[in-house]
Amino acid sequence: MSKIIDEKGKLFGLVNIVDLLVALVIIGVIAVVGIRLTSSSRNADGQNPLNSEKEIYVTLYGNSIVPEAIETLKPGDKLVANNVFTDAEIVSVDMEPAAYITTNSDGEAILAEHPIWKDITVVIKDKVNASNPILKAGNQEVRVNYNFILKTQQFEANCKVRDIELRDIGSTEATEESQVESEAVSE
Repeated sequence: MSKIIDEKGKLFGLVNIVDLLVALVIIGVIAVVGIRLTSSSRNADGQNPLNSEKEIYVTLYGNSIVPEAIETLKPGDKLVANNVFTDAEIVSVDMEPAAYITTNSDGEAILAEHPIWKDITVVIKDKVNASNPILKAGNQEVRVNYNFILKTQQFEANCKVRDIELRDIGSTEATEESQVESEAVSE
């Protein structure tokens, strides 16, 4: 054993054993940190989710709103959050008579159309990082059946999220599908 470590504490007479252990610990820490950083920034397909920006299309449903208020909503309007405009914008707005439950002359509950109020279906779009566990549009969390405050410069209403679609940026599919759905709803 004396030949491996000499009286000065050097390994094979070349390197101090303490210096060697410190260098190995530093190399090990650097390797572990490097592996953790590269593996955590990649998904199961080996792609970096930090670059997974997509367009999110959120379908909102609001009920029992006066038609005059709905007429202030127009495609292209920017959403407002925390008193500033966001990147989210309205893609389409559809209005139909509000449905409500009333009773007929026999006292039976029936579903009828309200003579004044309207229900709205609004599609908004924004850009999101699709790898995030929480999706946001207009600086608000979005999940199906989640409450969403639809707020523009001239309009505000509580809505429910009905649908969420993620599309590649620049894809026209979502816009075309939303328009087809909007036409089907208005008919």
